[in-house]
Amino acid sequence: MAGATCFRLLVTILLLAMAGRCYSQQMDHIQLSRIAASINNLTEVVQAQAVASEKVASGIMKMLTLMATDHLVCERGWFKLRSSCYFISKDTSTWEGSRQKCIALNSDLVKITHDDEFNFLRDLAKGHHTYIGLSDIQEEGTYRWAADGTIHQIVESWWRKGEPNNQDGLEDCIYYHSSNTGLNDAACLLKFRYICEKPAHLGWNFASVLDEETPTEK
Repeated sequence: MAGATCFRLLVTILLLAMAGRCYSQQMDHIQLSRIAASINNLTEVVQAQAVASEKVASGIMKMLTLMATDHLVCERGWFKLRSSCYFISKDTSTWEGSRQKCIALNSDLVKITHDDEFNFLRDLAKGHHTYIGLSDIQEEGTYRWAADGTIHQIVESWWRKGEPNNQDGLEDCIYYHSSNTGLNDAACLLKFRYICEKPAHLGWNFASVLDEETPTEK
C-alpha cells in the first residue's frame, strides 16, 4: 500500500514538473516573440530616422549649393553664367592653338550643355567667328567635346541652316558664325577667336565663412 502511494506521488511530481516545463517554454516563446517584435519596431524606427536624416542632409546640401552659386565669382575679364566662367579672346588662333591657349589659362575650349548657355555665348561672340570645344577630328560625323571627350548629340536649333556640312571634306572644327545665326563647321587651321570655360569659384567672403564654420582637428 505504501509502495503504491509513493508511486502515485512520484507520477504526480513528474506530471507537475512536465507541466511546469511546458508552461516555462510557452512563456519563453512569448517573451522571445515580444523581444523579436520590439527589435523589429526599433529597426523600423532607426531606418525611418536614417531616411529622415538623409532627406534633411540632402536638403541642406541643396540649400548650400544655391547659396554658394550666388556667391560664385569669376576673375576680371571673364563672364559668369551659373557656375561657370567664360573668356572671349580678342586674338585669333587655329582650333588646336585656341585650345592650348585655354589650357594655359587653366581652362578648356567651352563645352555647351544647355540652351541658356548656347544663347549667352552666341551673344558674346556676336560679330566674330569664334571657336568652341567641339569637333569631329577623331571620327568623321561624330562630334566630341574637347573638355571631356563626350559625344555631342546634334541640337538642330543651335546650327546654321544646312550645317554641319563638312564642305570639301575639310571641315572638322566648330565655331559660332559671326552673323549670330548659330554654329558652323570649318577647317581647323583657320584662325578665329575662341571661348574658354572653367568653373567659377567662391568669393573670398563666403569661402571665409565656410572656413570659420568647418571644425579642424587639434
